[in-house]
Amino acid sequence: MSVDVRFCSTAARCVRLTGMSTAETLRDLVELAIVVDGAFDQNCYVLRRRDTSDVLVFDPGLQHPRTLALLEKRQLRCTRILLTHGHPDHVNGVPAVRAAHRCDCAIHPDDRVLLDFVAMLPGVPADLPPVVCDVDLTPGETLRWHDLDIRVLHTPGHTPGSVCFLIGPELIAGDTLFKRSIGRTDLPGGSFETLMFSIQNTLYALPPETVVHPGHGPSTTIGEEMLDNPFVVHPRYR
Repeated sequence: MSVDVRFCSTAARCVRLTGMSTAETLRDLVELAIVVDGAFDQNCYVLRRRDTSDVLVFDPGLQHPRTLALLEKRQLRCTRILLTHGHPDHVNGVPAVRAAHRCDCAIHPDDRVLLDFVAMLPGVPADLPPVVCDVDLTPGETLRWHDLDIRVLHTPGHTPGSVCFLIGPELIAGDTLFKRSIGRTDLPGGSFETLMFSIQNTLYALPPETVVHPGHGPSTTIGEEMLDNPFVVHPRYR
């Protein structure tokens, strides 16, 4: 399986400390690694503050051996797994990461039912341990991690419990919004109308310069998608 590991400097604007300039002082403090599963082009994100050895892991999938190898090589410790939704390609790596780092895992409660179907994904072993999530995410809550505020945005449509994580001007978007595309809605629990509402009323309400890191494919910005996304162009550009 081909797995790509990339490092993105854009998340460096995300940390906020009292009396310090976010744009200038903290640019080098935060690093975002993207570990890509070659089978489904699914992105696992590893968010680290450079002045600690702690990381957050978002959506560990089939690429989890490479994600764990990255953490081991750099002597990093995952303190929590955050899930954008419960589809198998985004959660099948949870048992391995939890076992290796003894961390908890958080998901929106509306997607817990999906965790029972992880073994249906091609490439997932039938004897995969259960995907255990200890924490329920609450829409609108702010998670505090090493002086970093992470807002939980409920964006149902792709799944009932889909969420995006807003970290300063960066958005971990899961399968809600892609570059020039949107998440599929033909799977159980999906709703095209609900997804359109989530994008138009939650994501398109964010600043246009917000960088979108999707669950599959390359990053984009809210402004680019408002202008050019063929599925959901912002009304002002129609």
